Amino acid sequence: MEFMYTDLNIIIPCKNEVKNLEFIIPKLLNYTDDITVVDGNSNDGTKEISEKLKVKYVTDNNRGKGDAQRVGAALSKKKYIIFFDADGSHEETDIPKLYDKIKEDNIDLVICSRKTGGSYDLISNISWMGFIRAMGTDFLSILLNKLFNTKISDVLYSLKAIEKKKFEELETKENHFGIELDIILRGIKKKYNIFELPSREKKRVFGESKLNTIVGIYFIYQIIKFKLLSR
Repeated sequence: MEFMYTDLNIIIPCKNEVKNLEFIIPKLLNYTDDITVVDGNSNDGTKEISEKLKVKYVTDNNRGKGDAQRVGAALSKKKYIIFFDADGSHEETDIPKLYDKIKEDNIDLVICSRKTGGSYDLISNISWMGFIRAMGTDFLSILLNKLFNTKISDVLYSLKAIEKKKFEELETKENHFGIELDIILRGIKKKYNIFELPSREKKRVFGESKLNTIVGIYFIYQIIKFKLLSR
């Protein structure tokens, strides 16, 4: 099989997402044969399904999603990397758009926005928790834009593309879900040209989200702390 992108590595941080991996990896293999599953101590057969589907399998330091991203990036041999969630909520057809945009000379980081592309959780999920998540995402985006004079509509969505060298230059520190904000905040500090691409978030295929209200409060602290330390 001739793959579309020979200089692209797709990194999938995961923990106990074997059913979703079995669903999404065959779709991702339409774009590149360089896929890395970075496992955070799963006990559901993640290693076995990765080996069955013939993609790279590595373990992180069991510290969280941010740690998994750094482990995957450090092992990557390709020029460009795309971070793709293991829960089946990302739209794999966005990969060509991410790839084409990150290859442009003046773009350093491509992030995706559910606010402009549509999201099950933020728009279609008519529930109390869906409302809380939508309002929380809006508040965090407004706060970040106000403090850093930016115009980013979705600061939390995890589908991203970046050159490996540029990612390592960020020297991210967050280990858990704060990694999404960490990448953007450090990109702003380094004056990266950040491009926001519309993307639709789908309902996760299997399982439940690991985010909660306490994590949302930490995000507020994270933004304010970074601003104070950047002075």
